[in-house]
Amino acid sequence: MGKSTPHITAAELRILKVLWKEGPQTVRQVKDALTRIEGDEPAYTTVMTMMKSLADKGALEVDNSRQPFVYSPVVRRDQVMGQRVAQFLQNVFDGRAEDLVMHLAEKADLSAADLKRIEKKIADREKADRQSTSKPKSTSRSKRKKS
Repeated sequence: MGKSTPHITAAELRILKVLWKEGPQTVRQVKDALTRIEGDEPAYTTVMTMMKSLADKGALEVDNSRQPFVYSPVVRRDQVMGQRVAQFLQNVFDGRAEDLVMHLAEKADLSAADLKRIEKKIADREKADRQSTSKPKSTSRSKRKKS
């Protein structure tokens, strides 16, 4: 998707999660999946309205050549999650990623395996940052003949 990710509400995110997991679905199938997952049965018209809204935003594609219509996600999970995390980071932690990470390290129930994966991700990021800052920049000086 070439344009930016549309704003996705919490209710719309629940629908997208069903579609990312299950693949293309009808409104009824999504409604039934939400009932199984959440234990609370949403109204068919509510689910239909939200799916139409997602389609209008460009987040879902509608196959209206079949009855009932089948909806497929257009936005990727990582796009939406990245947007949601960025919003959360800005709204709750004033954009300070360090504060978010420190809070998670102190308060979240992280296993030793979780901590190892986090450490590896940090090490990989540090390595990439070092490599990007150590690349020589081409300047007109380097192109001049040495005397």
